[in-house]
Order: sequence, then C-alpha cells, then structure tokens
Amino acid sequence: MQQPPMKIALHYEMEVDPRSYTEYDIWHNVLEQIVAGERAGFWGAFSVEHHFNPGYSHVPAPEILLAAASQRTKTIRLGTAVRLLPLNDPIHTAESFASIDILSNGRLEFGVGRGVSEVEFEIWKQPSPYGETAAANKELFLEYCDLVRKCWTEENVTFHGKYYQVTSPVTIVPKPLQKPAPRMWASTTSRTSQEQNLGRGMHMLTGTILGGFENITGDTASAREVWKKFGHDRREALEVGCMVPLFCAKTTREAMVMVRPHHAYYIEQLCRFFAPRDPEERRKRLAAIPPGRKPYWEQPPSWEQALSERMIIVGSPDDCIRQIREYERAGITLILGLMQMGGIAHDKVMRSIELMGREVIPHLAKG
Repeated sequence: MQQPPMKIALHYEMEVDPRSYTEYDIWHNVLEQIVAGERAGFWGAFSVEHHFNPGYSHVPAPEILLAAASQRTKTIRLGTAVRLLPLNDPIHTAESFASIDILSNGRLEFGVGRGVSEVEFEIWKQPSPYGETAAANKELFLEYCDLVRKCWTEENVTFHGKYYQVTSPVTIVPKPLQKPAPRMWASTTSRTSQEQNLGRGMHMLTGTILGGFENITGDTASAREVWKKFGHDRREALEVGCMVPLFCAKTTREAMVMVRPHHAYYIEQLCRFFAPRDPEERRKRLAAIPPGRKPYWEQPPSWEQALSERMIIVGSPDDCIRQIREYERAGITLILGLMQMGGIAHDKVMRSIELMGREVIPHLAKG
C-alpha cells in the first residue's frame, strides 16, 4: 500500500512565557489559531497533556481544549499528542473522548503515550517509565490502550487485567461517532514499542525536537515492516506523525530572526522538563550519547544544531516546502507543527498560519 500523502497539523504545548502573555491569553489565542488553521487548510490540531510544568505546558486536560475547538470548527481533525494513559482512568478516558468525537461530528484523532515526567508519576503514584518501574509502566499503558478500545467497540464490557479489572459487565456510553472507533496513535520510539503499539493497529507518533532527523528513515521503514507483518496494511496504510517546531515567514531571514529567540526559550523549557531524574535512566542515556557531546539537559541544542540536524522547519514558503518534502521522503505522513512556541506573539503565529495556507499547503497537495 502506498504511503499516504503529506498532511500538516498544528501542535500545542500551551507554553506561557510571562514576558509575552498570560494563561488566559494562551488558551484563547490557541482557539483562534485553530480556527485560522482550519481556514488555511491545515488537516488537524493536536494538544499535549502535561502537569506541574509552569512555563512549559499549561494544558493538563486536552479534552477541554478539543471540546471548545470542536464548537468553533467544522472540518479540521482534533487530536491528542498525547493523552497520558497511565495517569488517567481508562474508562473515564473512553467516555470523555467518545463525547468529543460526538461533539466534533467524528473528527477525533486519539494519540496516547506512556509519559515522561517523573513528578507526574510520583503525584499519582503510578509506575514511571524509568528504572525499576519501566516494565510495569509499559504493561499498564498497553492494558489501558486495550481497555479504551474495548469500551468504544463493545457492549457489556468485562476486563481482567493485571492493573485494571471490570468484573461485572458494563456498557460504556456514549460510543464514539466514528466506527468501529476513532483512529489511535501512539508515541513510538523503539522496535519493541513498534511491535507492541503498531501491532495493535495504532499509528505512529515520533519527533525530531531533541533527537534530530538522522534516524527517521530507518524508524519509519521498520515501522512499515511491522505494520505489514501484522496484516494492517490490508486495511489501511500506516500513518507516521512527527512533532517538530514549524514557522513560515515571507523571507528566510525574517523567519530566522523572528523565531530564534523563541526557539531558544522553548528548548530551554523542554530540556528542563525532559531531564531524567532517575539515576539509572540518566546513566542509560549518557551511555548512548556520542563521544564529545554533552547530554541535552546539560547543553540544550543550539540554534545552529537545530538547523543542521533538521530539528526545526523554518524559513520562507519555499524553504518550508523543501524541508517538509525531506520529512515526506523519510516516511513521515503528518507534520505536527509547533508554531506557537516560546512566547512568540499571537499575531505573528496567525500570519504564519495564513502564509502556510496560501503558499505551502496548496503546493503540498499537488504531490
């Protein structure tokens, strides 16, 4: 089955840089941007879920953002990238997101992940994806994935898992509008997780924000092998979404000057958030770093490194088209573009969205 055509979506961390705007501003600005994105021809709009991270991410409940966006839009897909399944009751999750699928007239894209912040797991007393609890975190995540889908597709649900039990049959309502269920995506970073996530029919989410572009082609090739191995290619082609900062301006220089300081702030916040606290996890990551390079939590990627390693898509419309085509050739089918990053002004983001709609997205649609 052929690789699906490239699609562009907006992606939100919901940062609050106090030098630029408030929490109130970011929520209302993002809703305006999603409406503008639909008008400009963006395929989707996605939100993360994070907790206890002032500055970096102020969206603990993406379902609320998506519900609000669903009432302001008609066609743009609305998704999570990602819902932190281990931190949320799976039945409540199934109910909430089925409701969003109904409110949006069947536009939900449901992305899930295991989580990264150790603080979040400490507060909710769930196994983190690091150290001695890593295996339990993965088991719990996969169990919850199975239960959410079961809630969406079956009546009289029972479930006898290691971490969650439904002993008396219950029917979860409402059911999503999309049948048999909304498309699921999963954050996928290794061959093992490809087997587990893609094997279940979930599409793939990855990113180049910290890891760069280098390994994308190999990852997408192995992902398509796994997809075919489980027979999913007979039903539909694998979609691979990639989270990456994205900004378009009239000229290359204008885009670079406009974005550089905001990208620096974003990367600083991101590295603070992702820095491993678990000693074993820290040692494991240090062992994988090439000689002569410092870990990102000690030395965040510079602007020059972000450009040279293709951690960002930035420039004029022609620049953005060329860079997006590179991602497409590497097997990516969906760019989740982080345009509202690091305190960049709302009006600049709106102009960038409009420019993408006029001069980039129509060109991509031509193939």
